[in-house]
Amino acid sequence: MSINEIAKYLKVSKSTVSLVINGKAEQGRISKALAKRILDYVEEIGYKPNALAQSLATGKSKTIGLIVENIGDSFFGPIALYIEENLRRYGYQVFYSSTMGDTKISNEILETMIEKKVEGIIISPAVGQLKNIQKIRNKNFPLVVFDRRVIGLSTNYVGTDNYSSSKKAVQHLVDQGFKKIAMITIDSDQPQMTDRLRGYEEVLNDNFLVSFTLKLPYRSNQDKGLGELLSFLHKYPELDALYFSTNYLCVKTLKVLQSIGKSTNYGIAAFDDHELFELYTPNITCIRQPLEAIANEIVKMIISRLNDSIELIEECIIPSELIIRASSKK
Repeated sequence: MSINEIAKYLKVSKSTVSLVINGKAEQGRISKALAKRILDYVEEIGYKPNALAQSLATGKSKTIGLIVENIGDSFFGPIALYIEENLRRYGYQVFYSSTMGDTKISNEILETMIEKKVEGIIISPAVGQLKNIQKIRNKNFPLVVFDRRVIGLSTNYVGTDNYSSSKKAVQHLVDQGFKKIAMITIDSDQPQMTDRLRGYEEVLNDNFLVSFTLKLPYRSNQDKGLGELLSFLHKYPELDALYFSTNYLCVKTLKVLQSIGKSTNYGIAAFDDHELFELYTPNITCIRQPLEAIANEIVKMIISRLNDSIELIEECIIPSELIIRASSKK
């Protein structure tokens, strides 16, 4: 049944029905009794307004854009689900898309979501998005950045303590008696990655230890990554511990070591937990990021921006937890 048919049945104007359905009865000076009669009938027949028509009438799409690097990985996937679940409680639906770390793709997605009239944007930005995100900021558009900062721009931000957590993990390896600790990371200028590397280097420097760093190209093909990893381990046979900037690099290395029959007598720690880490023998020490807490703060922040026309820049840093397991014990 259409709004026009509802209006005919109730013997009122189409505009009256539209105002009531879209929550503007008081604005349209419609009596409470009439508004109740219309809403009761709408509920009785199970009428669902067309989403596009409703957004045109109210000026609100009730949608939020969520832009991440890879919706399928063990970090962004759960966070996206938590965000979606929480926003649904406020009546919002989530449109999300993956950038795979490509700046051009990320900017295109950003522009498309704005064109589609999302009411707010939640984004884990790619490197080089300063200008595009700054345009959105300048328009006072509801925006929350998470996981990685936009260097050179003040924005609403939610993240974890990458630098201090990285230091904590590496210091734990040092305290366990490991002396030749290598860091395996990606060749990236993403702020969270540079913070994790900085934490590693500072701990080794403070303890008068030599650093060994392997930076694998981001999105490198399987064979190339395998070759670089094996060459690195062969070049430094004295290594007694490996620290990984991401969980997927740790998983990849464990697979490589197993495939060549090489003993995993290294002390091991990784940034970010993974479901495999508790199943592997020895199970893997890690920094566990508080995914649900991060998602909750993101939703809290974007809802605050949607409800307040005065922009207040907020920053929320949620500490991660060092989970000590058998892989880091000598």
